[in-house]
Amino acid sequence: FTTGGNFSAVGSITASGDVIAFSDKKVKTNIKTINNGLAKVSKLRGVSYNRTDIDDKSDKIGVIAQEVKEVLPEVVSYDDEKDLLGVDYGKMAGVFIEAIKELKAEVDSLKQEIKQLKK
Repeated sequence: FTTGGNFSAVGSITASGDVIAFSDKKVKTNIKTINNGLAKVSKLRGVSYNRTDIDDKSDKIGVIAQEVKEVLPEVVSYDDEKDLLGVDYGKMAGVFIEAIKELKAEVDSLKQEIKQLKK
């Protein structure tokens, strides 16, 4: 199944294989490392919730698009037909990667400082 445009489905989507977003450097320009990833992640809020628009009332986990839009507008899209915001969770991965690297650098620095203090 191939589509040249947007694809929309009602309900869950299950793939028996991988779901892949092309990310080849050959089609990118103006590439910059994300700065202040940890500060951005610190402004995000993970939430649990129940949907009001479908029959499935099980607990869900995610974020609130309006809140994410304040921090990472690049990952939020608007569906004018439904008048709803959506979040591309996959696009948030780059921010998480840089935040983890910042935390690792801080931990490494603290380990070094502790090592020096123990001498």
